[in-house]
Amino acid sequence: MRKYIWFFALLLLFGSCRSTELIGSWSREEGGVNHFKDVGVVVLTKNMSSRSIVEYDIASVLHQKGIKATPTFDIFPFAAKQELFQEIDPEEMRQKVKERVEKFDFDGLLIVTLLNQETETRYNQGSSFSLAVPAYQYNYYGYYQWAYATISTPGYYSTKTTYFLESNLYDVSSESLIWTAQTKTKQKASSIHKESKVFANIIAQEMVKDKAIKSP
Repeated sequence: MRKYIWFFALLLLFGSCRSTELIGSWSREEGGVNHFKDVGVVVLTKNMSSRSIVEYDIASVLHQKGIKATPTFDIFPFAAKQELFQEIDPEEMRQKVKERVEKFDFDGLLIVTLLNQETETRYNQGSSFSLAVPAYQYNYYGYYQWAYATISTPGYYSTKTTYFLESNLYDVSSESLIWTAQTKTKQKASSIHKESKVFANIIAQEMVKDKAIKSP
């Protein structure tokens, strides 16, 4: 019995440590399961490196499920240029997006947007240990000998950012939203590749589970 208790304790421990979590999702009920020929994946961010990584990972996971999907970081270059959305007339931007969608024959479009982000910086205190007990009555060379034998690890700052993302799947023919999901990702600065794969798997699995998309 004890081994089962430990088993469930481990499940709870590792389950609670997930860096990316699904907050909620919605799927349009009418129309049934959608069979898309090609889904364009668009990540709206100024960081082109992050955009290409996330788009590629989402497309890759969908391909594994038999669903054709195409990253758009080199098809929709203006998706990373927020200033264009402020300078160009909304109708002109709409036409530019439609032209790209029609040119590459997408019948589905998945758009991932950053809704909010929270950054936390924490100081991690260093550690030290001494190879001898200090004797403050020592002269300078006695103290030097003691100090030299004290080994210290300096403290450091670590930054962790929490991203709140929204993923929307659109049917191009009707121009309507058919599925949406909100996620929360806690990411360290150096873990974009790892978190991107986790995020991609959650999004793909949820779309299939919600019957928003299915392989042909």
